[in-house]
Amino acid sequence: MTMNHWQTQNSAQGVLYIFTPAAQMSLKDALETCAAKAISLLDENIQDESLYLLFEWNTTRADLTIVVTDGRKQQDADIKVCTHFVQLQQELQSLPENEQQEKISATNELVKFLLSDYLASCSTFFRYSLVAIFHSSTRDNSQLL
Repeated sequence: MTMNHWQTQNSAQGVLYIFTPAAQMSLKDALETCAAKAISLLDENIQDESLYLLFEWNTTRADLTIVVTDGRKQQDADIKVCTHFVQLQQELQSLPENEQQEKISATNELVKFLLSDYLASCSTFFRYSLVAIFHSSTRDNSQLL
C-alpha cells in the first residue's frame, strides 16, 4: 500500500501543508495530489482580492508551492500547499552541467503540462473564479495553465 504523508505547519504567516510523496509515487500522481489538496482548501483560502491559483515550480530545489494570490501576485492567502521531490532533485544535480539545463527545461515543461492536464478535468476547480497560473522562475514570468 502506498502511504502519502501530509504535515501541517502553523505560523504567523498562515498554514503550510507539506506533502511527502511515497518513494514509488510518480511525478504525475504527486503533482495531482498536491493540486487536489490546494483545490480542496479553496473555500477557506479565497479572499476578496484573490485572482490566481499560482503554481510555483522551483527548478533547482525540485519543489512545488501552490498558493492563492491577488492580481499583483503580492498578497498571498493564508494557506499554502507544497511538496519537494527529493529523488528528482538528486537526479538533476547528478547530471553533468551540459545535460542538467536541458533536463531542467524538459522537467519544467512536463510539470506545467501535467498540472494543466489535471486542471482541465478538475470540475471542482471550475466552481471558482480563479485563474490558474504557473511559473518556474519569478512571479512576473507566470504563464496561464
